[in-house]
Amino acid sequence: MLVVDLKSKGYVILLFVLYVSVVLLVSFVGINIFFPERLQGNFSGASHNFVPFSTIETYLFNFKSYNLMTWFYNTFGNILLFIPMGILLPILIAKRIKFSLSVIPLFSLTIETLQYFTQLGVFDVDDIILNTLGGYLGFLIFVLFSKGKKIFN
Repeated sequence: MLVVDLKSKGYVILLFVLYVSVVLLVSFVGINIFFPERLQGNFSGASHNFVPFSTIETYLFNFKSYNLMTWFYNTFGNILLFIPMGILLPILIAKRIKFSLSVIPLFSLTIETLQYFTQLGVFDVDDIILNTLGGYLGFLIFVLFSKGKKIFN
């Protein structure tokens, strides 16, 4: 695994805090750039999705019905957004890899649940699936790049 000294770990912590801030910004404020009425809680047209793979299937099989940005954001955006979490968490929680892997879907579930209750987004179980996939891809990248090295001294 990867060797990280205490000074470097401090940078990783800072990077992780900045990363989580960006994820929260994108999840709660970023979407409101496109739907400003949500900031006032006036968005009643939200269609929440509780059926796994429903949204994913819609975007994958009807991609011609969407503009490129909408299609990309809703299919690959969630995956890309969570790749850094899969890389950073095992560095921060080196001795608790299983715990760090469980944090990824729990963090995504928390975001989706907060979006549902605050109406600053739309709950979509497929976002949880895609976010988790992205986090696990990040973890795979971490493992491939740190193979055979120690995580901490």
